[in-house]
Amino acid sequence: MFHKPDEWTCACPDDLYAIKRQNSGRRFDARQVLYIARRCSFGFPQVIVCSPLSAQGSPFPTLFWLTCPFLCRKCGELESGRKARELEDLFRTVPDGVEKWHHDYAALREDILKSYVSEGEANACCQPERGVGGIDWKRAPYAVKCLHLQVATWLGFGHPAAEWLEREVKDLGCAGGDCSVGQ
Repeated sequence: MFHKPDEWTCACPDDLYAIKRQNSGRRFDARQVLYIARRCSFGFPQVIVCSPLSAQGSPFPTLFWLTCPFLCRKCGELESGRKARELEDLFRTVPDGVEKWHHDYAALREDILKSYVSEGEANACCQPERGVGGIDWKRAPYAVKCLHLQVATWLGFGHPAAEWLEREVKDLGCAGGDCSVGQ
């Protein structure tokens, strides 16, 4: 059964307001927010934990969503430098770690799902073959959809390439506290 990690906090109305502003211009439904997985030094949400089901009841495979405008811009810069491809290459050097990571993520998603819906609904929607961000980890275990997803999962859950991400991302927060401003 799912037990929320101590570092995950519940979202208050101010958090939801900030998340909506942070995600203005992006397709995101604030009803997906279950918890705040990580906050910046100014107290704003950086990573949220999303419901495994969308508001319409369909599977939503992205548990960890990066909301911090500073980190989102940083990820965009890294992607333009082909760092997602570099991460895929790195994944190939640690296949056991990547497989365990996807498997653990799918198990966490299933545990959270079972906490919110009936066992039958959870079994119908759990998608155990889907790992981080909905990646079919058995067919494409080294796939990197985007660095936003990778950074959000790293900060909210862990990552087999944590050292690489820490080295590439470097700063995890802005200097000015403009975290509630949209992207």
